[in-house]
Amino acid sequence: MTKDDLISRQAAIDALFDWEMTYDWDDHCREEDPKPAYIVSPSDVIERLPSAQPEQRYTEEELRVFQHGISLSLLSKRSAQHWRYDEDTATEIEFLERLYDKVSADIKGGQG
Repeated sequence: MTKDDLISRQAAIDALFDWEMTYDWDDHCREEDPKPAYIVSPSDVIERLPSAQPEQRYTEEELRVFQHGISLSLLSKRSAQHWRYDEDTATEIEFLERLYDKVSADIKGGQG
């Protein structure tokens, strides 16, 4: 295992929970030390960490609206290119086609 290996948050919590069940906290506290009111376990710390899984920013309906707007813009720019070719418009069309593909992939990814 390397530092670049990723594990799920739940797998980390489960592994630490299993370890905590076998760990004897009392064996590691000296008699003269005052016992803390609450010992924070490693799994408690991990549970409080924010999830690394990003939340979906847009609903599927919103993505479909974006997709529709992109397709309308593409239609307009392709029509303009048909009558008079322009290099800047060609670049915009390429950008919009890539954007359309990304939004389509996000829609398909949300359904899975």
